[in-house]
Amino acid sequence: MHPCITEWRLLSPSTQLIFHPASGARAVIRDTCADGAYRFHWSVIPSEESLPIAAGRTGGLARARAIAEEALRAYAADLRHAHRGNLP
Repeated sequence: MHPCITEWRLLSPSTQLIFHPASGARAVIRDTCADGAYRFHWSVIPSEESLPIAAGRTGGLARARAIAEEALRAYAADLRHAHRGNLP
């Protein structure tokens, strides 16, 4: 796991959250209890927003975590890059 990302936290028996402090973005995984490839729904939500900028489904929790963490890192990197472009 990237050092800038917190550890996964269990919010309920079916929901997990991870947070990127520098960007304020968070990733959420929900266990839908569906069969197969649709069981775990992951999403990345920017700070101060309610709609995800990335989302998907997968059949395994470890894969859902890996994908969500990578999407969270990519979002934070894009945000850093955008802020650097706005500096004088």
